[in-house]
Amino acid sequence: MAEYLSPGVYIEETDAGPRPIAGVSTSTAGMVGVTARGPYTGKPKLVTNFLEFQNTFGGFLPEPAAPVRDAWANNPAEGGRWWLFPLAVKGFFDNGGQRLYIKRVASAQAEPASGVLGHGLVSPVAADAAKGAKTLELGHLIGFAGVGQQIQLFRGDDQQAIHTAEVAAYDRTARRIELDTALPAEVRAARGDYAQVGTRDTEQTLSFSAVSPGSWGGAVQVRVRPVVGAALPILPDPQEGGLFITGLAADAAEDSGTVEVATASGLDPGELPAEVWVQIGAGRFTVQVSPPADGKVTLTFPPGTTHPAWRTGLSVRRVRRAAAAAGRTLRIGGASRLYEGAVVQLDDGARLSVLNVDTVAADVVTFDRDVPGTYFETDRLHLIEAEVDTRFADPAGAGVTETFGNLRLTGDSSASLTAALQARSQLVRATALTGLSADPAKFPAPATGSWLTLADGDDAYGSLSVADFAGADGGSGRRTGIVALEDIDEVAVCAVPGVWSGTVASALITHCELLKDRFAVLDPPDGLDIEGIQAFREPFDTKYAALYYPWLVTRDPSVNRDVDVPPSGHLAGIYARVDTERGVHKAPANTVIRGIRLTDGFAQDVTKRHQDLLNPKGINALRFFPGLGHRVWGARTLSSDSSWKYINVRRLFLYLEESIDEGTQWVVFEPNDESLWALVRQTITNFLTTVWRSGALAGTTADEAFFVACDRTTMTEDDLANGRLICVIGVAPVFPAEFVIFRIQQKTRESQLA
Repeated sequence: MAEYLSPGVYIEETDAGPRPIAGVSTSTAGMVGVTARGPYTGKPKLVTNFLEFQNTFGGFLPEPAAPVRDAWANNPAEGGRWWLFPLAVKGFFDNGGQRLYIKRVASAQAEPASGVLGHGLVSPVAADAAKGAKTLELGHLIGFAGVGQQIQLFRGDDQQAIHTAEVAAYDRTARRIELDTALPAEVRAARGDYAQVGTRDTEQTLSFSAVSPGSWGGAVQVRVRPVVGAALPILPDPQEGGLFITGLAADAAEDSGTVEVATASGLDPGELPAEVWVQIGAGRFTVQVSPPADGKVTLTFPPGTTHPAWRTGLSVRRVRRAAAAAGRTLRIGGASRLYEGAVVQLDDGARLSVLNVDTVAADVVTFDRDVPGTYFETDRLHLIEAEVDTRFADPAGAGVTETFGNLRLTGDSSASLTAALQARSQLVRATALTGLSADPAKFPAPATGSWLTLADGDDAYGSLSVADFAGADGGSGRRTGIVALEDIDEVAVCAVPGVWSGTVASALITHCELLKDRFAVLDPPDGLDIEGIQAFREPFDTKYAALYYPWLVTRDPSVNRDVDVPPSGHLAGIYARVDTERGVHKAPANTVIRGIRLTDGFAQDVTKRHQDLLNPKGINALRFFPGLGHRVWGARTLSSDSSWKYINVRRLFLYLEESIDEGTQWVVFEPNDESLWALVRQTITNFLTTVWRSGALAGTTADEAFFVACDRTTMTEDDLANGRLICVIGVAPVFPAEFVIFRIQQKTRESQLA
């Protein structure tokens, strides 16, 4: 109850009446089958077109080896042609299906492709270099020691050595090195040529495996390389004093011992240390500062200093040292980007040094050892992290490439390489091994080249069994096979295309009967004659499934020839199309089957005499009519109960039951009295009125089409005392005009005269 404790205006929200019921979708399908790749664990995956299916699960499957093929195809009781599953999926979308949940089936013995990296320092060639050149542009200089370091150059295609040389000079920013000897042959970036420092070690650092089992993983490649995760400014030592910026007051000759600069704020020898560093042009120099005279200050270089000639006005700027004395600490701008164990690289112009971060406190960073060399406020500290590239070339034509940057090689944070791939990669998973180190000189690398190709993936089709299709219940998100479709409430039509196993068919029917919100489409064995299909139908008696005959003939683009395919995928698409265009109350029959051969689109011809035998048994015929094409010519379930003889009647009731169930959940825990009963009656009446007006229910008035009772005639005192609200609903479905009969009588002249 609302409380009114002080004077004022109170605004209250009240229910205006019955709550509307939204009809559930009936066109969403779920299928279980073998695919080339794709998610194997977790909940079924939604695809909305065949291209999305190919990108996620791969393309068409080749026929398995003869022993496996024959063991399945020649087993009339527990067999199937499961390798036709992608063609059935294509048939679903060809016939108007829009939403399909796929649960991949794989043998328990199937293995993902995998590979292991050792370690070494490799940098790809970034730009071509001609024979005789000494300058080389690389992908990175991370881990390089600088001048005097020996490197080896290799071809990327056949791993043949090109050249061995020493680094004579380098430009870290441009990632360019000068060699002490000329190249004896051209170097090409497109060929995958690369530079290697030292030798590679087979000590294992990282293990990679394809994200799901199967031979498809043999086309997956992985590359791990160091990258600069952040370039952070080095801050000056507070003891260094202030800055000054000035300019040359006179021209300076080449290698002159002194230069004159204009006086400027901060340019006072009394306020500066004995050794001052300045930047003139592109060079840094240590100088002694003389007292100002006549508006000028003389800067004196140490003996032996060399420099180019300079012109008047050239900028002269003081650069302060990062540390006045040797030690393990530096002040770093943006130090919060660093972390314990982080690897950083410093460049003093002649040497590239790698350090590890011990601690970070505000902007003070402590390293694992003394900082080598002299660094200035214009320098940068480079955080070294990992970048992982993955690529997959699908034989069907689809390809996937991924790049994950700014990863930590070690540690267990969400930014670690293993955690990032676990959460984000569609292709691989990684495991850190004992040899893994954050040292750039020991970066994960394959035995040769830059890319690791995964190998030894196994589909294990020989150990695939009907139990893999039936599945097991490991709980939500861990179910397999048919049982996994339970995780998706939206599924209204389900099938296991190409598998006629009695065990699988029974599991599919049981699944539908237990959940009571979906309908199964079964496939018979291929090649059956009329007697054979009748014998196959005999064990079934269910109002939750339908059976179609014969198989269809379609083109398999992967082998460019016609093949027989099971009808369930195409029929599930027709169910979805009819539901969308007409409604679930319309029988999915007298409808053209798309995506099959225009002539001889059925594996067997079914005549009217044949259908006279099949129709009474609930076997839905697929027939060809000249001028009308290939059509579905049956709409019966496999039930012996005449009340549930027709597919559209069964599916209409599933639609009504599920819609009312979901649309009245608000009733739970409401006071169980006459006002609630009236709301429930009105809510359901409004919904059924809409259904009747759509043509789904028989009757010229709503009263003829349905009734809704929810009052003391439907509930006893015991029901009320035990919290039960009972609503009785009756509906009159529209049955299909299966037999259209025109009685024609010959009218004679005598009868006309009479």
